Amino acid sequence: MKKSILLVCIICSTIISATAQYSYDIVKDSQSSQTIFKGKCSFDDLNDEASFDWLKLGMNEYNPNNDALTILKKQLPGCEIVIFMGTWCDDTHALLPKLYKTMTLSHCFTNYTMYGVDRAKHSNNKEDEKYKIVNVPTIIVLKNGTEIGRIVETAKESIEQDLVKIVQTIK
Repeated sequence: MKKSILLVCIICSTIISATAQYSYDIVKDSQSSQTIFKGKCSFDDLNDEASFDWLKLGMNEYNPNNDALTILKKQLPGCEIVIFMGTWCDDTHALLPKLYKTMTLSHCFTNYTMYGVDRAKHSNNKEDEKYKIVNVPTIIVLKNGTEIGRIVETAKESIEQDLVKIVQTIK
């Protein structure tokens, strides 16, 4: 009886694993052989990909400004963040870990959406067209569905200072 139950559990888990689908495509870049995520994904998805060590390394090396974090803890939770990034892109490798650390330390992980794009800057369901994405990474801050600011490719001061400037425009 125990063997029968175990066998059923193994079969069920195999079926579930085989039919599980990601909301993003995983492809190899023809130029660099890097792994590309294309479509809606999360920081957890990026962390689960062994070849994306740039995310953890960059996050561990970054120390955001504490005063900026204090402001973001108060004002950022009322906003939505939409992120477009390229897992193949050096600018994404530089900026996304800093954003990740800033969001982690300011406890702002409840309202974000992230899209991976290919080298042509296209996502799976034309979200790139909706948000008029030209370069990556692009970090868009929305309040009540209206864009209040965006950071494109690099931060002007730092990711957290640029985010503070954006949220301080909220009336």
